[in-house]
Amino acid sequence: MKKEELMKLLRNPAKYRKDKKAAQPQQTKPQQEPARKLQDKLLWGVGLGVAALVAVTLLVISSAQNRADNLTAALDPEQVKGLSVAETEFNPNTGVTYIQVSEGQDRNVAVSNLGTTLPIISRFNYRSFTPDNYEVIGAAPWALTTNFSSNISDPDLMRYLLSNDTMIQAFLARPDVAPLLEDPQLLLAFTKDNAAMEEFFDSDTVKQVLANEKMVRGVAGSRFMSYLLISKAVKYFRDRPQEAAAAIAANPYLKEVQQNPHVQAAVRENPYLKKIANIILGPAAAPAKTTGKPAAAGKTAAKKK
Repeated sequence: MKKEELMKLLRNPAKYRKDKKAAQPQQTKPQQEPARKLQDKLLWGVGLGVAALVAVTLLVISSAQNRADNLTAALDPEQVKGLSVAETEFNPNTGVTYIQVSEGQDRNVAVSNLGTTLPIISRFNYRSFTPDNYEVIGAAPWALTTNFSSNISDPDLMRYLLSNDTMIQAFLARPDVAPLLEDPQLLLAFTKDNAAMEEFFDSDTVKQVLANEKMVRGVAGSRFMSYLLISKAVKYFRDRPQEAAAAIAANPYLKEVQQNPHVQAAVRENPYLKKIANIILGPAAAPAKTTGKPAAAGKTAAKKK
């Protein structure tokens, strides 16, 4: 304390304290004001932070809603072009069941050893499909038909499925398919199996496929159909279109398919069938003179050569 301040205190302590007290507000006020300003700034900053967080949250929610609303647009059919299967090992069907399917008359096929439920391809999961998924679709009876049923309005996706070699080879190797494609006689006998024909052609899925021009042309021009057409049994009838026409004429279901305009257009476009289209699509020709056993006739001719 300075000497002058000390003398004032000693001379008149009461007056000195009064004067000192009166001077205190002028000294403390400037010190309190910055503290209040700092507190106001902190509160303002916190308010801005909360407002920004709320705005970001609303933006994320709105974006997610827009993505959900645009899901249909994201699945434009044009986007199916150039589809490719990812290498991811993922099976969307996690359940394992025993599958017992009856196909046709006295043609029960057990596929329990496949160890999975039937995979159904779609634009949501095709990238995650594994070779095992495609093998099941090809090997399990009615699995391919079920996939058609689930994608009846998406011919591009089904043609994509019908281009998969794993699925195709599994289908061709089926115990109820391989003999038919190997022996023309068995294939001809199968067309005369009314119960089998009725079960297949009366299927709602088959009717929907035949009524869809893009689907018919997609199937007819697929890799899958090409494998069927170059099989031994089918090639036998391609080489003998009159016999094929006679078999069609004798079967009411095949006769109806023959008159389908979509099928007619697809046959005329197919590289394996267009040369004989006028025969197999026209009036049924008289059966060629054979022994009644086309397969055996083929073997006899081969022996003579």
